[in-house]
This record gives sequence, C-alpha cells and structure tokens, in this order.
Amino acid sequence: MLLPDNCIKNLNIENKMKTTLTTLLLSAFLLVGCMEDSSDITSPGEQITQQSISPNWIMLPTDLGQGFSVETEYSAQKLIKGELGGVIKLLVKIKRPGHEFGDFEMEAKVKVEKYSFPDNEERLFTIIMDPNNAYLNILPSPNTLLKHIKVDWEIEGIDVSNIDPNTFDFLYVGDNNEVLETSKEEITVDYSKNKIKVKGAVIYPTTNEDTPGGSRYGFVH
Repeated sequence: MLLPDNCIKNLNIENKMKTTLTTLLLSAFLLVGCMEDSSDITSPGEQITQQSISPNWIMLPTDLGQGFSVETEYSAQKLIKGELGGVIKLLVKIKRPGHEFGDFEMEAKVKVEKYSFPDNEERLFTIIMDPNNAYLNILPSPNTLLKHIKVDWEIEGIDVSNIDPNTFDFLYVGDNNEVLETSKEEITVDYSKNKIKVKGAVIYPTTNEDTPGGSRYGFVH
C-alpha cells in the first residue's frame, strides 16, 4: 500500500529526529565515560608528594676554614637515665675577625623528657650538626621514645639576607624525606645580627605512631 507524500515526509522527519536524539545520547554517554576515566590520569608534575620533596635547608657558610668541614664532626653525647631525663648541649664557636657576618656561633640544646623510655634504662644520646646545612641529626631516632624531645637551636654569623620570613620554618624530616611540622615556642630570623633561632620545637602531631623513622631537625626556607 502506497502512503501519501505528506505521510512519507512526516516519517522522514521522525526518523531524522530519532537518529539525532540517539546520536546526542550516545555522545553524552561517551563524554561522561571519558570524564570518569580521565580522573585516573595524572601528569608527572602532579605526582609530587611530601615523601618526594627534598627540604630546602638553610645552608651553612662555606668559609669557616679547615676547622669546619665534612671531615670534622661537631657532636655532643650524654648518657641519660629514663627516670631523670636530661639535656644534651652542643656549642660551636669559630672566630672570624673582620668578617662581614661576624664570628660564627652555634648553640643547640636537646631535651629528653623524664620517662621517655623505661625508668630503669640508660641510653646514650648524640646530636650531630651537619657541616653543610642547618640541621641536626639526633640519635637514637626520636620516634623510638615515648615522649617527644624538645629542641632549642641558635645559629649566628650566617647570611640571612635571602631568607623569606613567610617560608622560614623549623621542620622534622624522616628517613624517607617525609616532612613533619613542629610546634614551636618561638622562631625568629634576625637580619641585623645575622642570626636564626628556634625555641621549644617539638614534632606536631604529637603521637609517636605518626612519626616516621629519622632524626633530622632543621631550618628551611
């Protein structure tokens, strides 16, 4: 049976509309699928994590003479009883007559709280100053203790002109380069005296189970 011309035209219009609607729905489905899949794609530049970032340590002077080099280790040790706790102190002074930044002087104090380990034990604690960068290695690793240590550290006679006070900080860095902030009573950079200082720095958060292995405490900018 033959259909009138006007019916044929109407059918063609309906078919075209159905085809167009189907195409639009299919395109929308594919677009949503692509958007979902793209969430798993990350460019190499976006894969940086705390563990992969090397801290921007403040550098120590390179003109301190033969008395201060990678061959010379500045360190201090103390045998501490668990029931008493104690403080390890490290003091370094290097005279530099006429130097634009004056004499170099560094004083560090590391406090181990009472009952940071069993009270009937004695442990030998060591602090070592890195010869190139402003950080301390503290042994044994503080994450082996029941309480967090407290660090006071002052360095004078260094170039502080390039330190931005907005990024200046004192951090704890684990063996895997994971960076943890510290809570501090005070942290200052004194541009007139070429000095940096931190007082009462402890790891934050204050739960040992969150603390990565390692022992570096230092100034960054």
